Amino acid sequence: MVDEGNKNFPGIMRKCFKMGLFRIIPSQKNKEKSQPAASEDQADVVSSVIGNYGRWQLLMTFLLAMFSFPCTFHIYLPTFTAKSTKFWCRLPSNLAGLPIQSWINYSQPVDACYVRALPEGITAESILNHTAPILDSFRKCQEWDYDRSEIGDTIISEWDLVCDRSGLTNLAEVVFLIGVGVGGVLGGWISDKFGRKRILMGMMVLQCVLAISSLLVRSYVQYIVVRLVMGLVSVSVVYAAFVLSVELVGGNWVTIAGVCNFFPLPLAYIIVSLLSLLLPNWRELQLSLSLPGCFLLILWFVLPESPRWLIGRGRTQEAKEIIVKAAKFNRREVPEELDKMLMLSKPETEAEQPSVLMLFQGALLKRTFCLFLAWFSMTIAYYGLLLNIGNFNLGNLHTTSIILAVVEIPAIAISIPILLKLGRKIPIFISMVVCGLACVASELFSISFDDDWIMIACLMVGKFAIGSTNMMMPIFTAELYPTLIRNLGVGASQVSAGLALICIPYLWELTALNKHLPMVTIAALSAVGGGIVLLLPDMTRISDNKKTNFESSSSCNGTFTVSDDRAH
Repeated sequence: MVDEGNKNFPGIMRKCFKMGLFRIIPSQKNKEKSQPAASEDQADVVSSVIGNYGRWQLLMTFLLAMFSFPCTFHIYLPTFTAKSTKFWCRLPSNLAGLPIQSWINYSQPVDACYVRALPEGITAESILNHTAPILDSFRKCQEWDYDRSEIGDTIISEWDLVCDRSGLTNLAEVVFLIGVGVGGVLGGWISDKFGRKRILMGMMVLQCVLAISSLLVRSYVQYIVVRLVMGLVSVSVVYAAFVLSVELVGGNWVTIAGVCNFFPLPLAYIIVSLLSLLLPNWRELQLSLSLPGCFLLILWFVLPESPRWLIGRGRTQEAKEIIVKAAKFNRREVPEELDKMLMLSKPETEAEQPSVLMLFQGALLKRTFCLFLAWFSMTIAYYGLLLNIGNFNLGNLHTTSIILAVVEIPAIAISIPILLKLGRKIPIFISMVVCGLACVASELFSISFDDDWIMIACLMVGKFAIGSTNMMMPIFTAELYPTLIRNLGVGASQVSAGLALICIPYLWELTALNKHLPMVTIAALSAVGGGIVLLLPDMTRISDNKKTNFESSSSCNGTFTVSDDRAH
């Protein structure tokens, strides 16, 4: 088949272009006749030599999944390090023997932001036997103590982010999530331009440095600066690892590798929850979760660059070295004509430089717009439930966190057969609608029943459903963009996700209008996001149809089909 493809290559490609099979990226006509063709052939070269999946891909997929752990640690840490707890104006030293609750009842009848003026000569005994005089004058409290029965020292207790400074807690997370939005686009552009491996390992180095540096901060301003850059770096690491993992495999294994890249997420939630029990103080917890990521830096000597990306950039010799090593690891014979195959897949002209403008040209404009809305809705639903666990007040925070993390494990596992059998659109639509219904049910049951476990059960259903969506959406997004701008496209979706994440710290502020409004908002956005997805094409079904058309044609027999599930 290879020889026949080499001999008839120009004629075959002319007919394929007439059929319109590679008109995916709107571009100039001369580039349209070379770049897509190379993209299609490179999938054949890589997969035909090393196989769609083997021992080498299994090892690389496993190692790349490890990068999700440190990133998820830093995203989930504020659930415990910035947890709001009960606080009160500090007890004066002359009333040291007074029980805290008695002190609060006497001095802070409204809230802990203002404390009652104390008359001269007041004693703990007079407050306990209710003979202490009660003055109507209040003064602004300057020092507070905090309830540390469930959570130890937090950033709130360290910098007194309460009363008129309470908004700074949300600001710290907003700054981090702004970094996530910017990092999605910036990291994607750098990765598409300079390579997946470079951005992955470079950002991992920065993440380790920032994680350790955050232990040294001594002011709130220093803390939010570190969190800003940490958000930018973390998302770059996650999506560089994701894109690299799906570009090392072929066929249906693209879906499996993509989903497996997200298995560490619920495991990371569980690890953070358990460690916070052992290390309740935020600096100790931060240190324990920062050190493991440093060990991933040794993978620079193990992980490869994406051979598909290298071929697309015309660096066939580097791609050959990786392909040969992978083939030997998979115990596959390297074809003698590998150099010839790589030369045919090399772009005839210099590869077009990735540009953000490509996302808004031709057919990709509709995809980018719909994905923007879908990612916004999905992010509000997923992180709205995940990062606001403490706001549900459902018993012990650690127990609730672990339960909601555990249900996400089967959600990820079940995503694999669903994606392989049912495509992308319908499963994403159904899972988002189910999440919305579960959120509505939780509010209805909270009105009718005073039982935390009924609420937890509804949240488990909602978390299970939106957890599946969170696995499927990145894979669907990656398939909708060509190799040239795939990482840029996946990263650009993080602008939308970043905007949603910025809103999440303020989501529960809606309870000032109505206590059910936050969950109703999540439910409504889930339904809207699911409906938007129905407007997008399902690339796996398009690929299957094109493969069938190719196989029935003698002159274009499938060698250059769009069957790589990644919209080349």
